[in-house]
Amino acid sequence: MDNEDTRYASQFIGRIIMAVLLFVIIVSLGLFALPKYRVWQRGLNGQAQLKEQEYAKQIIVEQAKAELEGASLYAEAEVARAKGVAESMSIISGGLEDNTSYLQYLAIQAQMKMAESPNHTTVYIPVGASGIPLIKEIK
Repeated sequence: MDNEDTRYASQFIGRIIMAVLLFVIIVSLGLFALPKYRVWQRGLNGQAQLKEQEYAKQIIVEQAKAELEGASLYAEAEVARAKGVAESMSIISGGLEDNTSYLQYLAIQAQMKMAESPNHTTVYIPVGASGIPLIKEIK
């Protein structure tokens, strides 16, 4: 049995040595690989943040383009409205140049509307040859 015990003891010691060597190799690989893994992981995180910032920048640029386009369209609409009002005013003023009776009619209609109002606090003073009144609020 001494021979057999010695053989089991040497096998046991061999297994312990193998386990210790395996442990040392795993720890050495971990000590070597862990810093490299951290650097790699940080690189991936940095790339992800860069992509997010690029997307955010693209969104801001697209929003600014949309606002610029909207403002341009709004300005065009305002110019078209102004041209319409100017043309309308030209037509009306051309028709009213020698038509003071129509202006008197409009003034009388406005006076009647104001007189029917429950909060009537306006004084009318007819002036000039056409009789179109000056209007003054009483406060």
